Amino acid sequence: MKVDDGPSSSGSRWSRMMSTDSWRWCLGLIYIVAVAGIWIAASYIVQSVVDGGVSPFLITYICNSLFVIYIPIVEVARYFEDSINNFWTKLKGKDVTELEQSADLESINLLHTSEQEGSAASLARSPEDILASDTVFPAQVELSVADSSKGLDAKGRWTRARVARVSMVVCPFWFLAQLTFNLSLRYTTVTSNTILSSTSSLFTFLVALVFLGETFTWLKLVSVLLCMGGTIIVSLADSSSTSNAIATNPLLGDILSIVSAGLYAVYITLIRKKLPDEKEGQGKVSMAQFLGFLGLFNMLFFLPVALVLNFAKLEPFHRLTWEQVGLIVGKGLLDNVLSDYLWAKAILLTTTTVATAGLTIQVPIAAIVDTVTGHAPHLLDYIGAAAVLVGFAGINIPVGTPQASQQEQETPIVSMVDDPVHLPSDGNATGVVQ
Repeated sequence: MKVDDGPSSSGSRWSRMMSTDSWRWCLGLIYIVAVAGIWIAASYIVQSVVDGGVSPFLITYICNSLFVIYIPIVEVARYFEDSINNFWTKLKGKDVTELEQSADLESINLLHTSEQEGSAASLARSPEDILASDTVFPAQVELSVADSSKGLDAKGRWTRARVARVSMVVCPFWFLAQLTFNLSLRYTTVTSNTILSSTSSLFTFLVALVFLGETFTWLKLVSVLLCMGGTIIVSLADSSSTSNAIATNPLLGDILSIVSAGLYAVYITLIRKKLPDEKEGQGKVSMAQFLGFLGLFNMLFFLPVALVLNFAKLEPFHRLTWEQVGLIVGKGLLDNVLSDYLWAKAILLTTTTVATAGLTIQVPIAAIVDTVTGHAPHLLDYIGAAAVLVGFAGINIPVGTPQASQQEQETPIVSMVDDPVHLPSDGNATGVVQ
């Protein structure tokens, strides 16, 4: 072990880390923009299906169940990956075997001359040295068993059972958040639904402060409020175009919208808290595998509810036409399977607050689409869009970089080398990387 606490190496390491973090953050923002675009495109599909009389429950159940297609995709991909790795391992093993054979021939020639010296050395060894040498291999086995007990496979990936447990916890919140959102559109206007659903960014910000330890800054709070305010302004400006919407039970619809916003904040916080951060050495998890198990549990848990609704003739399956089934499946593959995968990755690459508030950029995107299609937005649309963009930019301003840099310089870096130097075992040995 060799300890290097020089400022030059510390600075270079910080630069490399910042470069990697910046790339991860930019990739997360690209995912957020892509998700916003997909949601806008899918909204037209959902509108046509709902107008055709399909219930929100069936749409939510079918679309979320489509996540199950990720399971065979992940398993096939891992099979080919393991097969290729085993093939290259065997090729390398042949070269190692040839080298070992040549080394054995040379060792046979030297064995006779060194036999007496080896015997004398073994007799001179103390019982403590013999015990230490005999326990090297068991110690390595113990480390391997420890990794297995942590739910990691030989390649440092989360096991299927560990990923499935997280999916099982997130599944109810995921389903109910989307169900209450879709169901609220049956009872209240689109304007009220959009306004109340925008509060999810505030809920997410508060939940992340409590459970994820996100850094609180007034800039971030003001930015979240700007995103919410911009969405509300645009929704109010568009109220004239949605005046034909019939609110059969506005109070119930508004309550469902608020419940959906709260559930939204809960399940994305669970994703950020339960799934690992690869930078902290917590192992690797396949987001596709996580969503695949999510779809499987969604299908199993809510199948009895779907059957009861069908046999009670509240939401019978036979009313679905093949055209509606095709639209629902297409919407599920685009709006759920693809966009939710990108969005969940964006949560891990950025933060829950950024991922939630960032999706409000679909408001200015929608305004641009309306302009291109010949529906010129109102002046309030531009004001609201500007507020959303300013708020989104404010959320993405990095916080705490100087403090992190200072902490990085104060912490000595431990590098693994071949020098037989042992670190001190007292309490001052703070440079060991966990």
